[in-house]
Amino acid sequence: MSEETQCDCTCFDEGDWVESRLNTSVFGIVVGEGDFGRYYNVQLAGSMEIKPFYAVTLRHMAVQQDEPPLQAADDNVIRGVDFTKNRRLTPKSETEGVA
Repeated sequence: MSEETQCDCTCFDEGDWVESRLNTSVFGIVVGEGDFGRYYNVQLAGSMEIKPFYAVTLRHMAVQQDEPPLQAADDNVIRGVDFTKNRRLTPKSETEGVA
């Protein structure tokens, strides 16, 4: 993080994107606070898990948006195939690389 975007706050509002000061790969959105702002409940990105964090262990993320930062997709992920529709497969069927 650059100097002008580094946050030393210990107060956060619901909906703020925050990250752990100790491990920046742990981040999420503030969904509540407890003990008058001493700790915050954070829903971790990519899961429904809510964890309590002490305010001094959190900081605002450098870029706050409505959605979390996008993670790079694996090269072997094929998009655009609708798995909800029945398809009859034969040895000559085009499976678009899925099957």
